[in-house]
Amino acid sequence: MVEAVMRAQGYAVSMEHDMSRVFGCDRGGMSGKVDSDFIRRNSLAAVLMTCGYIYGLVDDLGKRMIENFIEETSFYWEMNLDELLSFETSSKTVGIATVEIEYNNGEEAVIDITDKFSEICDLINN
Repeated sequence: MVEAVMRAQGYAVSMEHDMSRVFGCDRGGMSGKVDSDFIRRNSLAAVLMTCGYIYGLVDDLGKRMIENFIEETSFYWEMNLDELLSFETSSKTVGIATVEIEYNNGEEAVIDITDKFSEICDLINN
């Protein structure tokens, strides 16, 4: 359990660094939203606010890239990082439902999605 928490926190810290670059602030900026603890629990909110900010600053190609990223990953952002990392395979029973992801496991999903998020953040130079 401790290892899973540390892995989730590590990915959240990486996202925090990307958001810090985008918003030009330190940890705790943007009313406390550029913070790995917030990001770990509220990944969707963190991603959408960052992408929304970038969207207003980029050209049409960048806008399409952001729209595609959000469309491709929105299912995953409805889970927090801990939940997504708990997938040891491509499916997991949650309550009475079986949830399927398009990756071999949650770690693979988080790595791919956070890499894509970092590419989105690279669209602007701060």
